[in-house]
Amino acid sequence: MDRDAYLLHQVHPAKLAADITVGVVSGWLMWHRRVPAALLAAFVPAAVASAVPMRRDLSGLRQTRRGRYVLAHMPPSAQAVRLAGQLVAWRSAYRHRPWGIVAGHLVVVAGWSYGLRSGSTVVDGKRA
Repeated sequence: MDRDAYLLHQVHPAKLAADITVGVVSGWLMWHRRVPAALLAAFVPAAVASAVPMRRDLSGLRQTRRGRYVLAHMPPSAQAVRLAGQLVAWRSAYRHRPWGIVAGHLVVVAGWSYGLRSGSTVVDGKRA
């Protein structure tokens, strides 16, 4: 899989909309302790929302602000931070801890904000 296409598909409008929607739905299901349904609701639509844009030409996204941002500032560690934040939000929803849900989502935002730190440019997968 092309690294650039993998990064660019993450900012495709359909993928972003799907991820936000499944985040809300899966969080609600976790709150109601319907874990299998929450995981199914989270991962199946997300996989489909990834597969569809990956089959298309994403070169148009390369020239957008969000495309340039992910290509320059989205190393695997930032993606891991985003996943960790989602896991914190789910666990907090399961345990009915609203502050934890907020904290988890703030961690997700921190993962997306990796490039806002000074000197955090990524070139060829390495921090420059």
